[in-house]
Amino acid sequence: MKQKIALLTACMCCLPLFGQMTTTVQSSAFTALASEQTPFWLVNHNWGVNSLNDNNLYLRAGVFHAQKIDADWSFEAGLDGLGGRFSAADNTRIQQLYGRLDWKKIRLDIGAREDYTSFLNPHLSSGDMVNSNNARPVPQIKMGLNNFVAVPYAGSNFFIKGDFAVGKYLDSEYLETKFAPSQKKFASDILSHNKSIYFRFGDIQHKHRQQFMFGLVHAAQWGGTLHRGGENGAVEPQPRGIGDFLRVVLAKEGSAGASATDRPYVAGSQWGAWLFKYDVLLGGIAGQGGRLSVHAQHFFDDGSGMTFYNWRDNLLAVEWQSSAKSLLSGVVAEFVYTKHQSGSVIFYFDIAPKAEHPEHHDQIAKGNGKDNYYNNSDYAQGPSHYGKTLGSPLLLSPEYNTDGSVNFKGNRLIAYHLGIEGYFLPEFRYRLLLTGGQNWGRYDLPFKDVHAGFASGLDLIYHSKTLQGIDIQLSMGADSGRFFGASTRGAALTVSKQFSLSR
Repeated sequence: MKQKIALLTACMCCLPLFGQMTTTVQSSAFTALASEQTPFWLVNHNWGVNSLNDNNLYLRAGVFHAQKIDADWSFEAGLDGLGGRFSAADNTRIQQLYGRLDWKKIRLDIGAREDYTSFLNPHLSSGDMVNSNNARPVPQIKMGLNNFVAVPYAGSNFFIKGDFAVGKYLDSEYLETKFAPSQKKFASDILSHNKSIYFRFGDIQHKHRQQFMFGLVHAAQWGGTLHRGGENGAVEPQPRGIGDFLRVVLAKEGSAGASATDRPYVAGSQWGAWLFKYDVLLGGIAGQGGRLSVHAQHFFDDGSGMTFYNWRDNLLAVEWQSSAKSLLSGVVAEFVYTKHQSGSVIFYFDIAPKAEHPEHHDQIAKGNGKDNYYNNSDYAQGPSHYGKTLGSPLLLSPEYNTDGSVNFKGNRLIAYHLGIEGYFLPEFRYRLLLTGGQNWGRYDLPFKDVHAGFASGLDLIYHSKTLQGIDIQLSMGADSGRFFGASTRGAALTVSKQFSLSR
């Protein structure tokens, strides 16, 4: 890690002195107090920085450089770290270390970056089911389009956007320290793969009053070493060759060296979501009445979900954004339902009858039902990084577990969420989050009693005019019931400073 930091620093010092350049330095101090664990909306949507510890304190500092070389080329680089009492994983960390290169519409990202790619509101939504801003960034190499690109011969009415990424989880030491002593199941040294494709009809930024978008996001964990748990602590290394990677990319069955569950199903642990979004400008092309958006995100973790066998399970949202800084400038209302999961009974179907294909005796049947979102028999921690979910925090992250297990205990839920933001004054704004729900646990391990609860969070943010670049944020939160782990309340204070040097 030190060599990577030194290399990035050297590259930044040797930047060519031409083009438009901006170097930004950011620093902040954070402290939080809580009656028990930190309230839900003070913990989540913070890129894995804030933890459940009842008291948190950290200092954070980062330097970020952006340079536009010419009309086609530009690049960015950043280094961001923090230290204090803020995590069960460590007390000092490099949070972000990355480089970004843009050439026309093509973008290359290398490193760990807090890069929000979801089309759900990052401040007001309850959380994207696949790509939220909830966990520490996973380092990766990603190539894709940096914006929607018009498809030729479509009259600037049809656009496309997508990306393709490979990476590696860094939480092996954290998992081994936390779970190996109790011989719990987990996987270490995991590799990641993500890709997305989106299609859009219309362009409200320039010529249309409305637009419609749909797309697909696919994510996977693969490779690594499976720790099977138990008294013997058996381990099972997984294949990680080029052929195995292609199987993951194409969602094919695992190779001969893969685990017994991967060979008849798919390589690694895979999940994703369909997204549908409709936007309309209120008040004509000028959008004086703001923008109204309707979202639908359909989660899946196998082929049956991808083909809508679990059609009931969705995140549905309505969003309104004002065109001005007013007392009410943004509203998001969401309904999240994940109870169905393709049904409570597994229905099997033959894919390779023994009589015809005896060589596929371990591939006799696949089945639909009991999808068990965010859980996998091999990659026990599911889509999480350092104990925090990469997806929706409503399916409580493994860090909420009190029995030493690393999986997701409650994934069959109904939740209602409301997010509101606005401005009391141009320099004084607020954000209010209200969430309630019920969680039934899992099909195979249901809760004895339904876990119901309510969480609230209020942020008051003041941007000083006299002390330029200084923001003061007071955050308050309160949880009740078992849906969010425990009943608790708390408050946090963040003071941040930013200044930029441009040329």
